[in-house]
Amino acid sequence: MYNFEGKIIKFAGNRYVIYPPKEYQEKLKQYHGKRVKVIVIIESE
Repeated sequence: MYNFEGKIIKFAGNRYVIYPPKEYQEKLKQYHGKRVKVIVIIESE
């Protein structure tokens, strides 16, 4: 289980992805193509 703050970015037209911080990209790379459960909490600025 990983807990981090990421950014939601627009990708390839109408798709949006959650972009993890750099330190988590290597850790998450091993799960490429797998389904994951995601909980998104949007905080007001």
